[in-house]
Amino acid sequence: MIRRLWRKSPVLTFAFALALAATLFFAGRAVMFAVTLSYRAELPVAGWMTPRYIARTYGIERDDLALILSTADRDDLRQPLYTIAREQGVSVLDLIDGVQQAIDLRNVGE
Repeated sequence: MIRRLWRKSPVLTFAFALALAATLFFAGRAVMFAVTLSYRAELPVAGWMTPRYIARTYGIERDDLALILSTADRDDLRQPLYTIAREQGVSVLDLIDGVQQAIDLRNVGE
């Protein structure tokens, strides 16, 4: 059957195979992302995490996170916590503790 389709219209058959491969690829990525996202939400906050990552993973509003990290006047959410702590002259553990408390409060409220 596939040979007959290929002989009849090879371009269309190739386009269909390409679309099918792309669909399987992106479906696999979506499943992988969903599985790892639920696993990541169980991990504690670490210094390598960025505010953007924390907001997405733990479901904290970006504005609330910016207030905790004292970055409300900045729009850069791609710096890791250890860089933000170094710029502010505070311990990264203090920032992590503040973020972890906000996550714990959010989880208690649910």
